Amino acid sequence: MRKYFGFLLAGILLGTAAVQAQKVLRIRKLVGSKHDKLYGLPLSVVNVPAGNIVIGSNSADTARSGYDRQHLVKISSFYISTTEVTNAQYKEFTNWVRDSLAAIDLGGEYITVKDGDTAINWKYATHINYSDPAIMAKLTNLLLDPSKSLSNRPQIDPHKLVYRMEGFNYQEAAKKENEGRSPKDFVYRQDVEVYPDTLVWMRDFGYANNEHMSIGYYASDKYKNYPVVGVSWVQANAYCDWFTKQRVYKEQRKRKMPNDGVCRLPTQAEWAYAASLNDNDADVKANKNDTAGNKTREDGLLGNKLFPEMVVRNKRGGYHIYDMAGNVSEWTNTSFYEGSVNFVNRFNPDIEWGNNDSKSKFKRRKVVCGGSWKDIPALTTTSNRFYEDMDNAHSYIGFRVVLNFPD
Repeated sequence: MRKYFGFLLAGILLGTAAVQAQKVLRIRKLVGSKHDKLYGLPLSVVNVPAGNIVIGSNSADTARSGYDRQHLVKISSFYISTTEVTNAQYKEFTNWVRDSLAAIDLGGEYITVKDGDTAINWKYATHINYSDPAIMAKLTNLLLDPSKSLSNRPQIDPHKLVYRMEGFNYQEAAKKENEGRSPKDFVYRQDVEVYPDTLVWMRDFGYANNEHMSIGYYASDKYKNYPVVGVSWVQANAYCDWFTKQRVYKEQRKRKMPNDGVCRLPTQAEWAYAASLNDNDADVKANKNDTAGNKTREDGLLGNKLFPEMVVRNKRGGYHIYDMAGNVSEWTNTSFYEGSVNFVNRFNPDIEWGNNDSKSKFKRRKVVCGGSWKDIPALTTTSNRFYEDMDNAHSYIGFRVVLNFPD
């Protein structure tokens, strides 16, 4: 009987593993299309299983005030990108916005009209020739004011690349005081300028020669597989909204799957939980090498890096996730509040308040996790945490994404 039970248990475990492997394969196919390879590394994700983590203060928490109580919380399963979002991956978003707006202005073959609804004809829109004077002459609404241009050629104005976010605010709709109100009251629309702030390299470091980074970091193919920076929390959130609607939903419909997937920024707890699982390999081995005196010359320069590195250059952790401790710090979905650990829910804890229109600076603060290329070794850890205004952008802050697919 015991032997039979052992065979049965082994069969169940193998069956469960096979189902999970098939699910991971479907997700990888969903996010890693051939189209991505034209731009650079495709987005890669890994499954983080449900589990527990202790949240509370730590020595590297640079915003630890009121964050001293510790307790155990439970995190649901999710998928997280193995790298920070790259310049190439984000550029697919900015190019999509540019081509959408251009197609509407050009009309004709670039759009289709069916039952009174106008849609972009992507068969032609992805091949708009922006070096053709005849094309550019029709895009006056998108062009930079000639008086502000250093070139004699017409140029697309980055500030006019605006993405409209539309959705339903479940947080507001769920409030008791809003019970009985029309669902239409909770539909939101928000316009977001999506082009990265390339001048952050100059603003972040005064009296430094970083002009070449402002000019080339986002524009040059040399950096296409480097983490995108100069994006605010609002812009990172807009990228997730676009990825959900234009990539996840589209692929789910194509594969006849329900449209229940979502791409978003990780919560602070999810980020910390993924980092805790990932840390058990790369960081531990690095520390052992350090104490043993076996570091290479390149390892010895850790903490003295100039600028970010390619997202897959460094050693990946135990869960095949790269650079959670360094390269660039990363936006999370969580609003920062001193002492929040004392009252957040023990199941998938998160705080979301405030939006881009909030006047209160306290409602605009978002948690940023991990160290970055500019930090000293003591802060180049997964336990480093601070906050920034949701509209601020820096040369040392990027983001990675989480995907949720209900079972």
